[in-house]
Amino acid sequence: MIRNFTSVSPLETDRGMSSNQGGMTLIEVMIGALVAVIIATAGFTIMTTTNKATVANDQTVATQQNVRAAMDIISRDVKLAGFGMTAPVGSCATAIVPIDANTGGADTGPDSIRLLVPLGNSAAPAWTLTSAVGGVATLNKVTLPAGAVANMAVEAGGSLNNAFISLGGIVTAQVISVSGNDINFAPIPPPAALPAGLMVYLLQCVTYDIGSTTALCNGGTAPCLRRNTTAVAANAVAIVDGIEDIQFAYACDGCRTVINGGNPDRVIDDQAGAAGFDQADFVTDSLWATPPMTPDKVRLVQVTVVGRQTMGDQGLGEANGAGTLSPTAWQVSDHNHAQGVFAAADFGTLTPPYSSVRRRVLTRTVDVRNIGQ
Repeated sequence: MIRNFTSVSPLETDRGMSSNQGGMTLIEVMIGALVAVIIATAGFTIMTTTNKATVANDQTVATQQNVRAAMDIISRDVKLAGFGMTAPVGSCATAIVPIDANTGGADTGPDSIRLLVPLGNSAAPAWTLTSAVGGVATLNKVTLPAGAVANMAVEAGGSLNNAFISLGGIVTAQVISVSGNDINFAPIPPPAALPAGLMVYLLQCVTYDIGSTTALCNGGTAPCLRRNTTAVAANAVAIVDGIEDIQFAYACDGCRTVINGGNPDRVIDDQAGAAGFDQADFVTDSLWATPPMTPDKVRLVQVTVVGRQTMGDQGLGEANGAGTLSPTAWQVSDHNHAQGVFAAADFGTLTPPYSSVRRRVLTRTVDVRNIGQ
């Protein structure tokens, strides 16, 4: 038997093997690229969303902190209002001076308030008496540690002349002059005996209000809570950013003649006839200037603080858009924001828009300690 053998050259064998080797087609490359793009896009979306969620959370936390800080500052001074007061000080004819945005009805802007509060300093140089004074002798001056008088003068606006001081809440005097470390005032007859180390307080009339513009907030972030220790409006200092609204309501004792003849009886007056103390007993609209409705009858102050985020929200997606974070206008005490946030009819002109920022509100009722006690 004769067999035919076909010879195959090594070169041809290599070529055959080469043509059968695996590879990627154009379609496979395109599919791979598409998968890579999808994965990268998903990763970028997750990163963007996570970052924006973190920023939004940080802004919310900051807003809550600002609201609490503003409330703590205001409520502290409400508690102290009237300490050592024996006469009007600056614009404070009384310990509490309510300033309602609209005394005749619903508000279209934030309220304000003036409070007579003591300012002390326990750090060096402490505002304390260096030695015991008074007793059998007439008291007409006190001596403080070196530098304390100068430090107090700075807090008084540069000069202590005509300022009021309280000596430990026991004696109140109006300053005539200062000389070195001595504060001089009109003679106080015996038996006013004061021990060494007694705190000396500077009495200040403090105004709290809302700054709605960058200029009113000392060039900082608007809106803001402002504090002013002088009678000059331009001297107000921004102390807390992002505070949009403050509202005050007052409960009184002896401000209605039909109740106990208008005489205080240590029971909050029933304003609404509910036979018990409730929210309706807080007065939101009043001049507090016509007896018996006068500030000296105030016993409780209900403070409401509204704060908003200080930066615009960017949403959660890749596109920058705040969305609707405050879908409806807030009603804060007697202030309907839809009728005006800072002024009447400004609701639709706010920048950023009202609906595009988060808000937080805090209400606290504060007992007035130094009035009618």
